[in-house]
Amino acid sequence: METAIRWSPSSNISEQRFLVADVNGRSFRHCRIESYNGRILRFRTLSTHHKVPAFRAFDWSPHDEALVAVGQWSGEATVLRIDNNSQSLSLPIKHQRLCNAVTFSKTGLLATGLERVRNDFCLNVWDISQRLSNSVASGQGSGRQYLEPIRKLASSEAITSIKFFHDQPHILLCGVKGACLRIYDIRDSTGSPSLQFQTSCVHNIAIDPLDENYFASAGPPKDSTVHIWDRRLAPQSTAGSGSSHNAQNGPIIEYKRVFDTSNPSTQPNIWSLRYCKGHSGYLGALASNGNYKIFETKKEYIPESARTKVDLNMSLDGHIVAAQQLTTKRVHQIEYAVDEANFTLLGKERIVSFDFTNLAGAGGMPCAITLRRDQIIDIYEMKGPSAAMSISALGSLAVSKNLVKTGVSLSNHANLDSLVSLRYPREGITAASTIKTLRVKLNAAPSITELRPKVSRLQREENSLGDEETKQLSRKAHESLYDYQAADRKPDIRYALEFLTLSRRRCAEGYLFDCGKNEEIVSDDPWLQGLWAWIGRAKGCAEDEGMVAEGVDLSFIGVYGIWNNDLGPERDSRKINKTSNNVDIATAVGALCDKLQLPSSCPVDTAFPKHRQLCLYTCGLGLPYQQLEDTVKDLVLQGRNTRAAALAVIHNKPKLAFLALRNGSAPLAHRELSLALAGFVKGITDDTWNETVRDVSKELDDPYARAILALVSSGDWKDVLAETSLPLRDRVGVALMYLDDQELTQYISTSTAESVRYGDIEGIVLTGLTEKSTPLFQAYAQKFSDLQTPLLALSHTSPRYFSHLLVDHWRQSYRSFLNSIRLFLPRVQFDIQSTKLSVAAGRQKPLLSPHPSQISLRCNNCDMALDRNPDNSPSPTLSAPTAGVTHHGSVFGDSRSGTVCPRCGRHMPRCVICMLWLGMPDPSSKGGAVGTGTRVAGKKTNPLNDFVMGAIVAVGS
Repeated sequence: METAIRWSPSSNISEQRFLVADVNGRSFRHCRIESYNGRILRFRTLSTHHKVPAFRAFDWSPHDEALVAVGQWSGEATVLRIDNNSQSLSLPIKHQRLCNAVTFSKTGLLATGLERVRNDFCLNVWDISQRLSNSVASGQGSGRQYLEPIRKLASSEAITSIKFFHDQPHILLCGVKGACLRIYDIRDSTGSPSLQFQTSCVHNIAIDPLDENYFASAGPPKDSTVHIWDRRLAPQSTAGSGSSHNAQNGPIIEYKRVFDTSNPSTQPNIWSLRYCKGHSGYLGALASNGNYKIFETKKEYIPESARTKVDLNMSLDGHIVAAQQLTTKRVHQIEYAVDEANFTLLGKERIVSFDFTNLAGAGGMPCAITLRRDQIIDIYEMKGPSAAMSISALGSLAVSKNLVKTGVSLSNHANLDSLVSLRYPREGITAASTIKTLRVKLNAAPSITELRPKVSRLQREENSLGDEETKQLSRKAHESLYDYQAADRKPDIRYALEFLTLSRRRCAEGYLFDCGKNEEIVSDDPWLQGLWAWIGRAKGCAEDEGMVAEGVDLSFIGVYGIWNNDLGPERDSRKINKTSNNVDIATAVGALCDKLQLPSSCPVDTAFPKHRQLCLYTCGLGLPYQQLEDTVKDLVLQGRNTRAAALAVIHNKPKLAFLALRNGSAPLAHRELSLALAGFVKGITDDTWNETVRDVSKELDDPYARAILALVSSGDWKDVLAETSLPLRDRVGVALMYLDDQELTQYISTSTAESVRYGDIEGIVLTGLTEKSTPLFQAYAQKFSDLQTPLLALSHTSPRYFSHLLVDHWRQSYRSFLNSIRLFLPRVQFDIQSTKLSVAAGRQKPLLSPHPSQISLRCNNCDMALDRNPDNSPSPTLSAPTAGVTHHGSVFGDSRSGTVCPRCGRHMPRCVICMLWLGMPDPSSKGGAVGTGTRVAGKKTNPLNDFVMGAIVAVGS
């Protein structure tokens, strides 16, 4: 430790003082705070003591602020008066070794802890109050006379840390290196410890000054473990017998890896542990890399009736006391380490020392004084609990007012600081348009052609990539859409509510299984649009067994499955005829290519031409020339000239690409790109040409233009594959057309594994909607907090083609989510349509069991569901004895009156309150006593019966 700071425990409202120790400069400064406005701390130096002996440990006397004790490298302890430089008291030792710790008691005792040496004591206790006063009175000034300690303890045991208890100044706590924590009673002349805790965490001892039953200790260097102990729960030796009372063996709280130790070369040491002087249970920990945390603990109350003998322990004074369980309430991350990627120092040096004050801040929370490496002193006031918040199902947010000061309740509307209400659905305003507007305001979203994103905090482990590769990564461009912390300004609460309720708004707009409609709903996210476009195309191809060949259904299979003949572990679910023998997948692929009449557009020699054709078809590439020309024209009309040109270049049609770039409405940049393409086609290339093209490519943001220039500069398609800003589907298409079989296999495997690992939604073209896509969607959901999209996508194939517990769990969670936000009708639509999608090939019944009706009215006599037969026609679910019989009249009345069962003629049940028959109008109501029915157009009707039956029919349907 280079410098240290200590707060005076005698500070009060009118005067606050602290001490700064400069280890390297060998000096002490005694300072007093002049002013503090919440940001700037101003203080004045009261006294400075220079020419301090070289020391490695010090302590500030709690009973006399003018006294400071230092432990030197030779093991000698020196007591200094910092109010003048003339008087000191030296306490030499017989055998020189390191002095690890010194500490004062409030009664004038001084203890020193020394390194181990054979046949000598390592823990000495002096009574310096009388000796120091005698030295001053006799005018000796500095003295080196040998003074005998009043107690010599811990023979041949290295002492790492020592502390006196404030409420019992004759009790001393020390740490024995690598062995244990001990508590000594100085009054005991035998030198035996009163209590002992076996542990290796014996460094940086700290005692809670407001409840000294609890103390903390830290692990050895390179071990960031912190233990909290209760001295009432330690083994207590019984004099003369050697027995001990029942107690727990370990700490009551153990914090492992308090600071990051993942990098062995930069493992931090715990420099300091300090308990708060003004609030009980606050423990601060500081690491050597500047990481600063505060642990907030609380006691669990145990009623006297629930206490057992195990909870009762004997104190050091012989009293029976009740121990209370200690738990961690909260961990406050005050300041991150200087080498962590998610923390910016803002020009400040790391914290090297801290101490809690005995005064509270403006909000009543603890305060700490901190010292940075550049000698800057700050005051840090801890933040209180966040305001109570509640979000309703309709998107309304309530926030409590002055929660810390007044302890108000949300039930009192007068205490609401703010009430932000967002009503959904909004007329004419979609979720996509709202999100687009917010992203523009936050300056966080690039357009579809601006694919050079800011580095996302979501994948910082990928920063091992080169800078240029990181800028071009398409996956990172998608992440940057949702990385709002990278924006120039943080969103306010209204913006946050818009994003938090995005799933609800999409669901209310009809985000379900209509792929075309889903594309419109997610128009704020081009990557999700690409997902639904692929699913919609695959869904259309699968209609009328369009993807069935040789008795095998190849619907929704991605490039990886087709190329590797991999249908997954449940391949039998794709057989149309379950009794047929195993079918060769390669044969089915070839038959399907012939069935679809796919063109052969692979310019390289390959042993698997049919597999390449079907893979290109899955990617939406490998188009016949006429279809390719029509697609290019459509893209040009949409203003996507570079996309059209890139599509033509991939299909090796440079002339068509040239025309797309030279369109009459094309901008000048596209025309210049067409000149580069024309030069490449004519073979006008040299080193100067290649260098010029590369320089131009670095200045472009459009991924398709960059891909074209990558090919133009070298003529190597591998350079196009290296253009990672290009959408994955197009890169896979280039690989399918221009890589040999071995390179293609390696590229597909690598790209699939990378997409699954990082949750890249573009990887669906590789995995398909198969079981292999489940971990991809899982990573996507964890990264983007979007469970809705993966479930809706996988519902097309699960459980139809495969079953997975994770998908089943997602389905139940999504249903619960829709119920919680009161979207009951969309939930019913989801249940019905997902059940229809679960009908497997060759089966009549769905694999998902339809959910039973939640409301049903039945006759007590024949158990007929009344909502099944509103027109009094025979019900298809009638029981055998009276099947096909409908009673239009009985002794109980006409079935058309609505008070009797239309099947068996028995009366409806009576109401237990008013005793009226079900379906009978209330006679006390207006017009109720006139009669049980009225005539409309010559037909006798019952308004109440029509209302009840209409409601039943609506619920049943």
